[in-house]
Amino acid sequence: MQTADDSAFNASDNDQAVFVSKSQRKRDMLALQELGKKLIEISGALLEKCQLDQQLLDAIGEFKRLPNKHEARRRQLQYIGKLMRSIDTEQIETVLEQDQQKANVNKRKFKQLEQLRDSLIAGSDESLQALILEHPDIDIQYLRQLIRLAKKELKQDKAQGAGKKLFQYLRDLKEIG
Repeated sequence: MQTADDSAFNASDNDQAVFVSKSQRKRDMLALQELGKKLIEISGALLEKCQLDQQLLDAIGEFKRLPNKHEARRRQLQYIGKLMRSIDTEQIETVLEQDQQKANVNKRKFKQLEQLRDSLIAGSDESLQALILEHPDIDIQYLRQLIRLAKKELKQDKAQGAGKKLFQYLRDLKEIG
């Protein structure tokens, strides 16, 4: 990324001047501000993985401390974007992308578990047999009891306590297996 001292012309690797328009510089600046927004929203452990310099970490901490009066947070976000112009953002983008991929995998696993629970409650013998084959040490009696209770609650329009227990049991089973 460019620094504030760069002019509209940059030298490339083969020493030819490349014109960078004002609009492009503004798009780059806004992209850095968006990356700064993402940094503000992530956890402290993820911030540590990004290996940020102390000045940028202090600016992020200051942003979180500020009230949103008189556009103080917006100005602080612009300052964070300005600080980010002088650092290499590749490490940050990589860490954020890996975190997003991990979140997507977890969402997919969650949906699969919900579908399995719903098919077991609906009475799918194929799902039950596949689960038993996949996990031979499963407590079949307890599993069938949870399924029966969940079916009963569903018919009576009660709270889904047994359905939640069944989901938790399946989640624990899949994490172990």
